[in-house]
Amino acid sequence: MDADVVFPISIRFEDGEVEEFQNREDLELNLEYFDSEKACDCEVRDKIGRRVRLKVHALEIKELSVRS
Repeated sequence: MDADVVFPISIRFEDGEVEEFQNREDLELNLEYFDSEKACDCEVRDKIGRRVRLKVHALEIKELSVRS
């Protein structure tokens, strides 16, 4: 599921705040519900700057992949 994604993952939220997540566990512990496809003005990138598709539901990662 996340073989191509290089940690850490950074998320820039609507207000300009950037949070960095070091691994899968960090994402699951700190993002209860998140969908990069539905989040307005949020940007998710991996360590090497590629855009990432991220979906977390009830503290469980449902999708984590590099956008094509």
